[in-house]
Amino acid sequence: MNDIRKDLEQDAQVITERIPMAKTKAREAAGSLKAFMADHDYSQAKIAKMLGVSTTQINHYLNGKYKGDTVGLANKVVHLINSITRKDKRVRNKPFIDTTVARTIGTLITQTERFTDDEGKIGMIIGDGGHGKSHCMRAYAAANKNTIYVELDDAMTPTLMFAEIAKTLGLDSFGSLAAVTRRLIDNLVNRHIIVMLDEASGLKVKQLNQLRQIIVVKSRCPLILAGNSALLNTVTQSSAERGRESLDQFYTRLMQILNLDKLAADKKDGGLYTPDDIRKLYEFGGVRLAADAVDYLQRIARTPKSGRLRTCSHIVAALHVSSRVQADRRITAKRIIGLIKSLDLPIRVKLPVCGDVADETETHNAAAKAG
Repeated sequence: MNDIRKDLEQDAQVITERIPMAKTKAREAAGSLKAFMADHDYSQAKIAKMLGVSTTQINHYLNGKYKGDTVGLANKVVHLINSITRKDKRVRNKPFIDTTVARTIGTLITQTERFTDDEGKIGMIIGDGGHGKSHCMRAYAAANKNTIYVELDDAMTPTLMFAEIAKTLGLDSFGSLAAVTRRLIDNLVNRHIIVMLDEASGLKVKQLNQLRQIIVVKSRCPLILAGNSALLNTVTQSSAERGRESLDQFYTRLMQILNLDKLAADKKDGGLYTPDDIRKLYEFGGVRLAADAVDYLQRIARTPKSGRLRTCSHIVAALHVSSRVQADRRITAKRIIGLIKSLDLPIRVKLPVCGDVADETETHNAAAKAG
């Protein structure tokens, strides 16, 4: 399967524009940028942000008035055009796909909202990376306008966390913690808004209690928290120890914990990743999955700490570049395993490659010798 490396190298060299080295060529690249912007419906502001320059610079460049480093800016422009062109080759038709995972997450969100009355209820989504939690939550928020999605990070203080929620709601996010939370309560209390917080694994007991008080009790909003097992460990630790007493209050509002890791391990009826789900996700661009490929991708999706669906996506995207896959429009387990070996992907440690499946290159060479 060493051919995949050559195919990936060739794909990396696919370009629509050469990097200009002379000022005359640099100015010509402005015409390419105009056509590119029209094809993708990109504004000057969007291009400027993607390049890390000002909108004024882009405007002057497009109109032949730029007085700065024209060659340097043109090189950035050409690199951007080539990069997005490569990505466009692998864009799938559906940005969101209705799978068992998506429906399961959707059910938790709607049930948490349904049982919210004079106080909010809390729902938790637990799972390691690659289940597609974030993608499903963002899609739910996009489809349901009474929902906001906020992505946290471990560097956020309580003030920054509530400020980010306020900003997502379109509120003034400046001021002290007391000022921001008062603004949130005043805005949310009669609005029936679902608040979804992703990347919540780093939340501590104190922050969980603040969210309970502000979002669930005072604002009367349903709260959805998503993270990995670290979040579950924080929530389920003993409340008897000093500093954890507030967990008792948190438990009484906790309606459901959706543990995707546990569900993924259950193979009954295909479990969390059915053959139909795998085909919906990874059959695109006219390329089909053989039955053994579906089974192998299911195994990866069920393997803890493996990257799950994210790893499957990387494998399938790389195989789409393969000349052999492009030739017969088919992905097999041999090709998946061959790519894992060839690129030495970390999944080899989590899910050892089956010794009874020969490397596709060896099989191909043997067939060639046999005539």
